[in-house]
Amino acid sequence: MFEAIALGVLLGVITGLTPGIHSNTSAMLILSYTPILSNYFNREEIAIVIFVNAIVHTFLDVIPTMFLGVPDEDTAVAILPMHELVLRGEGISACLNSAFSSLLGFLISIPIFLMYLNLNIDTSKIVPFVLIAVSIYLIASEREFLESRLKKSLQAFTIFILSGILGYSCFGDQNILLPLLTGLFASPILLTSIFSGGSVRTQVVNFQNPSMRDVISGAIAGSFVSIFPGISSGVATLISSIHLRCHQRIVSAISSANTSNAILCFAVFFSSGKVRSGAVSAFKEITLNFDPYDIIKIGLIASLFATILTILFSIIFGRFAERIKPSKLSLLVFLFNLIVVYTLTHGYGLLVFSISTAIGFLAVIFKVRRINCMGSLIVPTILIYLI
Repeated sequence: MFEAIALGVLLGVITGLTPGIHSNTSAMLILSYTPILSNYFNREEIAIVIFVNAIVHTFLDVIPTMFLGVPDEDTAVAILPMHELVLRGEGISACLNSAFSSLLGFLISIPIFLMYLNLNIDTSKIVPFVLIAVSIYLIASEREFLESRLKKSLQAFTIFILSGILGYSCFGDQNILLPLLTGLFASPILLTSIFSGGSVRTQVVNFQNPSMRDVISGAIAGSFVSIFPGISSGVATLISSIHLRCHQRIVSAISSANTSNAILCFAVFFSSGKVRSGAVSAFKEITLNFDPYDIIKIGLIASLFATILTILFSIIFGRFAERIKPSKLSLLVFLFNLIVVYTLTHGYGLLVFSISTAIGFLAVIFKVRRINCMGSLIVPTILIYLI
């Protein structure tokens, strides 16, 4: 079993640190290579690899988002606060905050996990209405002077709908999430940085205890989303961070939400057999005979390893970031994004990338939060359930 945990941790590091690669993708690859892996592991151990990969990924994926600006659906809403933290020299500190917030989020999720084992909740009928309520709250929460509140809400609604239309046109193709989210959230920041001056301050290793209030709110958001079919962890990050203004607190809430959602999707599977993530789907195909209480023990071991590894790689990435000008780093990352998008998605992906970048820039012009671009994930889900 230890070998399976070690392989899962290794894969979690690889997917977490590799821009654009999600643990759901690696889970499906593991599933496809099961005949080969069966020569070295039994089916329960292969299931452990998938589970550990999913958990460790939620710890490490903060690093490329923080220092390279390449988001996945779990971290997209936090990309601007993370970049500002790096520019202030707090990138490494924020990653440390994220690591311990994810660990605490996992610990807080354990009693929720045990509670879920005794529940069989069917929420499929209310999914679109929950998302509509979240969307209204998102758009209406734009903060501005009273006389322009309506204008800001209309501008936010425009961004939400435009990104939603684009997201719906891409629905069903997991590969297109990379150019879609990178264009909406990362490209506007990268292009702005390319044509601006300034430098990254020395990244200070100064750990501050994450706020338990934010960790708990993130864990609750993750648990809330895990019981709804068709709602990604990106929605959990939105719910957990929308009311926050302090960047460190946003990182804390989002990290807790991601890890909580990852573990509790497995709890929902054990209690009702329902699948809420790609990793759980692959896990289900591998084995149906797994003690859920063993999952908690394995997850705790994986989380401890992931916390240590996140601290280590955060320092390495942080030291690299402070040795290069932001404009050069942004240019390198932008070109890297183009190469990755074209390699994985070809011409169609570049088209989506271009359109999503334009929508992201429109949010900058309107001076509304780019969190409204989460319409790219929310609108398609609403329409799929209503149509």
